[in-house]
Amino acid sequence: MKLSDLDAIHSAGLITEDQRRTIVAHFELDRDSNKLLAILSVIGAVLVSAGIILLIASNWDNIPRFVKLAGGLAVLGGAHAGGWFVGRAGRHPLVAEALHLIGSVMFLANIALVGQIYHLSSRPPNAILLWLVGIAPLAWILRSKAQHILTLGVLALWLGLELNEHDSVLYFGGEARQLMFYAIVGVALSGLGVLLQRSRVSEFGPVTEGFGILMLHAAAYPLAIENYYGFAEVTRSAWTICAIVTALAAILLALGALKSSLIPDKQWRWTWAAAQAGVLALAWVGLLVMYDEAFYESHRWTGPHWIAAPALFVFCLVQAQVGLIRRAPWLVNIAMAFIGLHIITAYFQLFGSMENTGMLFVMTGAVLLGLAIYLERKRRSILKRMSGPPQPDPIA
Repeated sequence: MKLSDLDAIHSAGLITEDQRRTIVAHFELDRDSNKLLAILSVIGAVLVSAGIILLIASNWDNIPRFVKLAGGLAVLGGAHAGGWFVGRAGRHPLVAEALHLIGSVMFLANIALVGQIYHLSSRPPNAILLWLVGIAPLAWILRSKAQHILTLGVLALWLGLELNEHDSVLYFGGEARQLMFYAIVGVALSGLGVLLQRSRVSEFGPVTEGFGILMLHAAAYPLAIENYYGFAEVTRSAWTICAIVTALAAILLALGALKSSLIPDKQWRWTWAAAQAGVLALAWVGLLVMYDEAFYESHRWTGPHWIAAPALFVFCLVQAQVGLIRRAPWLVNIAMAFIGLHIITAYFQLFGSMENTGMLFVMTGAVLLGLAIYLERKRRSILKRMSGPPQPDPIA
C-alpha cells in the first residue's frame, strides 16, 4: 500500500487520523519522503561545513592564532550542542543529525588548523586516523546512521592514504593492486554487517553490510580487465596484514552463516558465504598473479581475467538470488548493476572479433534466459513461503 492510497482511505472516512498515523508509522510508508529529507539534510550539512572552511581560509592571514583556535572550537562545540538541543525532544531529528554532521566535519578542520598553526606532523594518514577515532563513537552514542556512514567513509579514506605512504606497514607501491585489499576489507564489513543485524545496534547492520558489498564489487571489478595484472611492490608487513584481514573476513562469514536468520534456507546461507569467500580467493589471485606486457599478446585469450570475469558474474547472480530470498531490493539492484558492467567490459575486451563476441553473447544470453526462468519460479515459491515487509535499504 502506498501513502497516497492510505490518504484516500482516510479522506473517505474509513479510518481516523490517529489510525492513519499509526499505520504510516508501523509500515514506514513515509520512508521515501524521509529519505529525501535525509539527503537534503546531509547536502546542507556538507555545504555549511565547506562554506565555513572557505570563509576562514579566505581570511586566514588576517585572523590571529588565538581567534582561529577559539573560532574552530566554537563552531565544533556549537554544532554538536545545537544538534543535541534540537534533537532532544525528537521533533527535528534530521536537522539534529545535520548539525552533528557539521560538527564531525569541523573536527577534521580543527585537526588541520592545529597542525598548521603549530607545524605538527604533516603525515596525512595520521590526521585522518585521529579524525576517525574522534568521530567513530558518535555513531554509537547518537545511534546515527549518517554518522556511521561517515565513519565508514573515513575508514576507507584512511586505508587509501596508508596504502600509498612509503613508511606505512600497508604500503602497496601506489599500484592498482591495493584495490584487492579493499575487496578483502569489503568482505569483512559485509560479514560484520550481517552479525550486527542480530545485535542491539541492528540498525547499523544493513548500512555496514551494504557499504561492504559496494566496496568488494568496486574493488574486485579490475580483476576482469586484462591489463590489470602487472608488477606490484608490496611490503612484507602488507602481506601479513592482508592475510590477517582475510582470516578475519572468513571467520565473520562463517559466523554469519551459522547465526544469521536473514536467509531462512541453510543451504543458501552457506552458498552466499562461499560466494563471498570466492571473492577473497580472487583477491589473492589479484595480489599474487603478475606478468608483463609481452605476456598479454601471447595469452590474450587465456589470461586470469577470463577466470575472474565469469567468476564475478556468477557471484552477482548468487547475490541477486540472495536478494530475492531476503526480499532486499538493494542487494538485487547492486548485483544487476555490476552484471551489466561485467558484460560491457567483456564486450570491449573482445572488440575486434565479431565471431567471438557473437558466440559469447549467444551463450551468455542463453544462460541468462534459463536463469531468469529458474529465478522467477524460485522467487514465486519463496514469496509464497515468506511474508513480511522487505528489508530496508542500507542508506534509508
